[in-house]
Amino acid sequence: MRNIVLINLLLVLIISPLFGFAQTIDSIKSTTLKEVMIVDTIKRSPIKKESSSRIDNTMIEKIETVSVGDLAKFIAGVNVKDYGGIGGLKTISVRGLGSNHSAVIYDGIGVTDFQTGQVDLSKFSSTNIKEINLYNGQSYSHLQPARALASSNAFFIETLKPSFDSSERFKTILKTSYGSFNYANLGVNSAFKINNIWTSVLDLDINNTSGNYPYLLHYGNNENDSTSKEIRKNSDYFGFRGEWNLFGSFNAKSDIKLKAYYFYSERGLPMSTTLYYLNSGQRLWDENFFLQSIFTHKFSDKLQYRNHLKALYSYTHYYDSKALTSLGYQSDEYFQREYYMNNVVSYSIFKDFSTSLSNDVFLNNLSSPNIFVRTARRVSSLSALSLLYDNSKLLINGNILHTLVEDKSDLSSTSQIKNHFSPFISFGYSFQNTLTISLFYKDIFRMPTFNDLYFNKVSESKLRPEITKQFNLHIEYLRSLGFYKTSSINVSLDIYHNRVKDKIVAVPQRNLFIWSVINYGQVNINGIDLQTMFKAYISHSIDLIIRGTYSYQRVVDASNKESVTYGNQIPYTPLHSGTLFLNLSHPFIDFSYTLSFVGSRYSLPENIERNLLKPYQDHSISISKDFNFKKQKINLGLSCLNLLGDNYEVVINYPMPQRQFRINIKIYL
Repeated sequence: MRNIVLINLLLVLIISPLFGFAQTIDSIKSTTLKEVMIVDTIKRSPIKKESSSRIDNTMIEKIETVSVGDLAKFIAGVNVKDYGGIGGLKTISVRGLGSNHSAVIYDGIGVTDFQTGQVDLSKFSSTNIKEINLYNGQSYSHLQPARALASSNAFFIETLKPSFDSSERFKTILKTSYGSFNYANLGVNSAFKINNIWTSVLDLDINNTSGNYPYLLHYGNNENDSTSKEIRKNSDYFGFRGEWNLFGSFNAKSDIKLKAYYFYSERGLPMSTTLYYLNSGQRLWDENFFLQSIFTHKFSDKLQYRNHLKALYSYTHYYDSKALTSLGYQSDEYFQREYYMNNVVSYSIFKDFSTSLSNDVFLNNLSSPNIFVRTARRVSSLSALSLLYDNSKLLINGNILHTLVEDKSDLSSTSQIKNHFSPFISFGYSFQNTLTISLFYKDIFRMPTFNDLYFNKVSESKLRPEITKQFNLHIEYLRSLGFYKTSSINVSLDIYHNRVKDKIVAVPQRNLFIWSVINYGQVNINGIDLQTMFKAYISHSIDLIIRGTYSYQRVVDASNKESVTYGNQIPYTPLHSGTLFLNLSHPFIDFSYTLSFVGSRYSLPENIERNLLKPYQDHSISISKDFNFKKQKINLGLSCLNLLGDNYEVVINYPMPQRQFRINIKIYL
């Protein structure tokens, strides 16, 4: 703890003179510079940022989804682990690295769960999302927190900020959906322009489903074995999300973003569908609340500063009415808190060349009165020095990240301190803004989570930190086409190699609350990501969008040549996967089709037929039409998910819903 404090005092001493220097510069200058509005966090260069994938609001509105987790599967290299429909946990694994290697950045600040390390993307509704960006490696913002640099990839989620005409001050969108298995959704988004400085946005969302969908139960692994039609039990879900945003633009040099977020859910945890045991008594309650702020100030054209603050409270209650305990039941409660602060300063040394210094300090603690380890605490400091050269043709970016972590639990009177230096370097060149070639190398250090280390139902507490090394070659081609008006095509190819030492792998056991965690030793990952996008305005007022992705991931155990699993694909990582999105938009009607396919994969480390999960395809369609009623715009939509009614499993013994129908209504007030 003392070392972390000393490092932060040193950073303050380094940053403070820069502020004073900026004020001196301002006092010497006699020429008034033209004021420039502060733009968004991520700098967008004409050079395509290597391995970045983006889903914009146009595509988000046309795909029938409930949460951000449903959208993530349309990005190449992303494997979404879905544990059962609407109420199921949804986590992402990018390029076989596991969900803990993805930094989820929600409106500029990281979303964390130090208990599990897995961010459940089902907690974030897709109705108020402006865009989603995945950066393999990292993004190129001058003013991003060090936490966004401290993961193998960064998953940025940006919510909508309203725009108003000169005569407008109030906007409201009402949304409701109803569908199969008693699914119901109600949402409202209200934006209010308080004055020329402040804008307020309130977004509320409620989801509910009984989750009693049918599935086919197999009594064995052989196709000739008996089967029976069953109804999923204890799969109900209720969730409420409330989010309030306040945007303040004081002048052309300063702005602030304030956010208050609350999430509550109650759900059943269905058991794995093992033979003769289909009932479950597990329930799970989640409650999350956080406050965050981002303040930005531009001292001059050369010097900028940003501050990120966040306070988080999280509560989880697990209950099993059928547990074999002396009480006849099991009831565990977990309380998680985080206090976070980041300061980052960026300085432009000369044209096209800039540097930034970023430091994060955060305190995390987990307490539970019901388990062996009652309290665990982690104090972390992340410090990053970055350099960026970008002249619109050549881009060179690099940083050195220092991680310092102190862990302590009530099992020991001494603390465990870990530290690591992580370098990142990338080069990119654009040929006439049409063809871009870039490559990067990144080293990352990841600590085990609280569950990995201390939760006695999961594993032993002697897990080692992961060390990840990434190599990536990116080629991207973008061109406007002449045979259709405003048509364009974009094709990108990524070839990558990752090496993970002491990889931590978690898989569910009896239910979604009890997991098994192990160190793999070393995992080697080789892969290819291919993405293509075609947009065109066709005759008869038809807009066409086609987007396709394909991923090849060879993720193998490379730790011990004598092991029976040496050279085997690690669990739940498909060799082949991909998606297709097609949209035809016309003033009369809008039509969308999506396809998601996942190849065969294994549920356990040993690649034998008994552990093989069959490949699956998920086809979905939706149609919608706009109506005007008493000067109000109404959008009416119909959709069918899993059109062919396939019976498939993303995770073994956790069947997904079959064919579903939904009706969607949006009213713009």
